[in-house]
Amino acid sequence: MSVSVMRGGLEESRHQVHVAVARPDGTLVAWAGDPERLTTMRSTAKPLQLQVAIDAGACEGWDDELVAVCCSSHVGLDEHVAAVRRGFEAAALDPELLRNSSGDVEARLRHDCSGNHLGFLAASAARGWPLEGYRAPEHPSQQAALGVVAAAARVPAAEISTCPDGCGVVCFALPLRVAAAIYARLPDEYPRQAAAMRARPEMVRGPGELDTELMRHLPSAVSKGGAEALHCLSLPEQGLGVAVRIDDGGSRAVAPASFDVLRQLLGEQAIPDALEPFRGPPVLDSSGVAIGNLRGHVKLTSRSGSSMEKRDGP
Repeated sequence: MSVSVMRGGLEESRHQVHVAVARPDGTLVAWAGDPERLTTMRSTAKPLQLQVAIDAGACEGWDDELVAVCCSSHVGLDEHVAAVRRGFEAAALDPELLRNSSGDVEARLRHDCSGNHLGFLAASAARGWPLEGYRAPEHPSQQAALGVVAAAARVPAAEISTCPDGCGVVCFALPLRVAAAIYARLPDEYPRQAAAMRARPEMVRGPGELDTELMRHLPSAVSKGGAEALHCLSLPEQGLGVAVRIDDGGSRAVAPASFDVLRQLLGEQAIPDALEPFRGPPVLDSSGVAIGNLRGHVKLTSRSGSSMEKRDGP
């Protein structure tokens, strides 16, 4: 199961792909590669991490834009920065508190994790926890996030291995199958986050990006990608959650791999034309000319052991 990188007519590189498709009860419906592959839920955990602020009452009165940007890995557009600034104002906090990256405040606000860190700071302010050191594993906000993820995964917190994310907060290692089940349950267990992401998909990533366009064009879907090429999807109309992991962390392979998976789960006719660019993204030369493309070769296997390649649904 792989994605090929084609240069001209030659296969130059190949990315191995792992997929898990699960129902809300955790039943594995289909897979490719190793559905038990341990993977870190980094930005794909952001909707769960925001629950710490929601439980603290810190998001009372927030609109969908603010909730969505706190679940986001935005691309740093002006509208993303404005939303995060507005969130700091709503929480009566100074953006100088951000510790998501180095640089000045503007650089930190444009960093893709600024909304996620706003959530931790807002929760800390509402609970009376220290604002400094909010990224540390022992900080109450990070301990609370671990508790949320453990509950979502149906796994004791002590059994979840953790490590630092790229922005310094805690991230969580879980089998791909468990990540898929979390997303299968996401709309029911985290309705505020799911609804906001659906309502304001442009705040979750950005125009033309996979997460944003999938939520714009697939009814009821919730999409969230993360570092090291993990992509999680909720497909509530099908009662499914999906987790796609590119083994080598190559993010360029995520879109064609996820497209292949959706085509098999939903049927070719159910994929809107607007999503066609994600089927085989181009390989560009230094002048921006397409000289190849990426091609997905991901075939799901069902519990019966048969291929799902020609099926119209799960």
